Amino acid sequence: MKTFYGIVEDRQDPLKVGRVRVRCHGIHTANKAKISTPDLPWAQVLLPTTSAGLSGFGTQHGLVEGSTVFGFFRDGDACQQPVIIGTAAGIPQAGYKEGVDKVLVSRKISEGFNDPRALTVGEYEGQPDGTNPDHSPQRGFGLTTALDTAPTKPEKLEIKYDGTGSEITNPTVTELPKYPLYVEESDLSKFARGDGTYEHRSISGIVESENITAVVDSINNADPNLAVFPNSKANPVYPYNKVLESESGHVLEIDDTLDAERIAVEHRSGTFHEIHPDGSQVTRVVNDNYTVVCKDDEVYVGGKVNVKVLGDATFDVGGDAKITVAKTTAIESKGNLSVVAPQISLDGTVIKLNS
Repeated sequence: MKTFYGIVEDRQDPLKVGRVRVRCHGIHTANKAKISTPDLPWAQVLLPTTSAGLSGFGTQHGLVEGSTVFGFFRDGDACQQPVIIGTAAGIPQAGYKEGVDKVLVSRKISEGFNDPRALTVGEYEGQPDGTNPDHSPQRGFGLTTALDTAPTKPEKLEIKYDGTGSEITNPTVTELPKYPLYVEESDLSKFARGDGTYEHRSISGIVESENITAVVDSINNADPNLAVFPNSKANPVYPYNKVLESESGHVLEIDDTLDAERIAVEHRSGTFHEIHPDGSQVTRVVNDNYTVVCKDDEVYVGGKVNVKVLGDATFDVGGDAKITVAKTTAIESKGNLSVVAPQISLDGTVIKLNS
């Protein structure tokens, strides 16, 4: 069996079955004038047995352009039918190889063994990765996507608590190639390594972290009890935090760190749900929230309940409504108070009307 290490250069499988194009070390040249990315054979990716790989069940692989993979050729020395059985994480260097002078050669999309994507599809025209290139003038196809339609992490989040709606600012990608995102660092997620920051999950005060500014208390003269939620208890220690981080910035964490055990699901917008080590949970929705219960709903609270609404509130009950209070009840309105009903009954030992 002939094995290989290689670099993924294309994942836009026209059949949509998860194949990728791989440039294999020791088999393919880095010179795209001889073999460009669209000339590479499609490689089948073997999935783990936790994925059915049938009829839409299970999950697909997570390979991206620039991923280092290991596999074998099922056609042996012909090297035209690659099969990928795994991926390798490492610490990427600034260059993708050493020259004869032992100096690192910088990464660039015009050379193989790199993320080949340009900023727009139009930039492939007249290049080896475009249609009908000089080295293969009869080839009528080329790379079909570029970075202008690729996922990207937010550059800035502006999280507002004044009802005006939070905003996401996406970055403009200009540095090529895009992947790896960073060099001289482990390929594992910063959150898995314990090097990530969680200030962006703070719910009180003004916090700043890398690429994120969250202005939480953005309401002038706000009630000091408005934001009393606990901040994240995250304190992950490698290798106990299992992390799934996506290209656009979604993060799923299952953290087994002693005394900091958590489960967290975070959307790139800043909306997140986190279960703390003691079983407490915090949910933040940075824009609108909708909940539909199609039958009964019961809520039991052993302690106190505080509900603060900065805008208008409407309660529409289709049937009867009953409120039972064990102690004192107070209703205070800064404006007019209207009570409308066909019949109003007041039953009390003493009834006081003050105007």
